[in-house]
Amino acid sequence: MSTITDKKKYALRFGNKELPNFLVTKENIRRLIFFTTVYSLVFINIFRPFNSETWIPGINNLNYFLYSSLMVVIGLALISISRVVMYFFVKKISIGYWEYLIWILGEITILAGFYVFIAHKVGFIDNYIEENQVKIYSEAVFEIYRKAVANTTWMLLIPYIISYLYLYNEHLVRNVIAKLNENANTVQSQTDKKEQSLIHFKDDRNEVRFSITTDKIAYIESSDNYCKIFYINNDKLQDFILRTSLKKLQEELKDTAIQRCQRSYMVNFEHVVSLRRDNNDISLEFDIKEIKEIPVSKSYNDKVVESFVKYSRQG
Repeated sequence: MSTITDKKKYALRFGNKELPNFLVTKENIRRLIFFTTVYSLVFINIFRPFNSETWIPGINNLNYFLYSSLMVVIGLALISISRVVMYFFVKKISIGYWEYLIWILGEITILAGFYVFIAHKVGFIDNYIEENQVKIYSEAVFEIYRKAVANTTWMLLIPYIISYLYLYNEHLVRNVIAKLNENANTVQSQTDKKEQSLIHFKDDRNEVRFSITTDKIAYIESSDNYCKIFYINNDKLQDFILRTSLKKLQEELKDTAIQRCQRSYMVNFEHVVSLRRDNNDISLEFDIKEIKEIPVSKSYNDKVVESFVKYSRQG
């Protein structure tokens, strides 16, 4: 038997499998008690265990229903007390399935004893002794208790099993829904992240002509009123010509890794692997073999070094 599972709970169980939490939540305990009450009331009125209709001579069906309802309510009050105790017990001490089953057997034992006590109070045991010619009182009590245990088992175990299957299925469904929501949130997060990295290039009429993720862009070259966007597609360097100015693109891309390095070029510093300095001249080397070095204008030297440190994968 285990002794301690963690800092918060002691363990009192013969196996390693802890009782699932959904069996001991307040809501599910209330649902279990309600369903067991309804089932027990129907069971007693249909099967009338212990020949209970003979306990009170001449009782009609309506009065029998009222008396049986009273018995069920009192009996389920004992079960309610048991479940409240269990609720607080499992907060401090962890139990498993075997201990839960022992707890249920304890409930059956106590409830059966309660019904034998009621049978004694209404004189049913004396009637039983007289009708069955039992000579020893304790034998009659034992026989009635045995039948009480059998009937109480049917009254409790069936609704307990049905409730467990229902709650277990509900628990699985909730877990599946939670997992689906988690996956949906993950996909949405990835989509949002991808959307944030997506750049929409607009022409001089402010119409979107080209869209691509930031990491695919290598550099941008300006020529008169056009800009040629060099990008990577299937590991090959390709280009797209856009009618716009480099100054306009510089403003639109100011918060990205694509920064200006001279009058005619903007480069994606995520693909810049090194800065090569010859005297006061700086050249940019890329991780793409098809791209030759791109020189940096002296007026952009400081800005280029800053961008390299900030955005380059090598920085």
